[in-house]
Amino acid sequence: MNVANLKVSMQITLADGGLAEVLEVMAADAKVKIRYIDPLGSPELTGTEAVVTSDEVIAVMDGTHTEGLA
Repeated sequence: MNVANLKVSMQITLADGGLAEVLEVMAADAKVKIRYIDPLGSPELTGTEAVVTSDEVIAVMDGTHTEGLA
């Protein structure tokens, strides 16, 4: 996904199915700083922050609708 399309506070779906909030977009590096909201299979990660690559972001959550931006 082109991370330049992302904005701070957007909710995104990760490749592993987890849900995260965008904290910072690092478009030059094709990376995004996130906070895990619902990390599938790893509840201990809830609320923690990480940096993920554009390949790990598969969709943007828009309310009850998910929009893929490949």
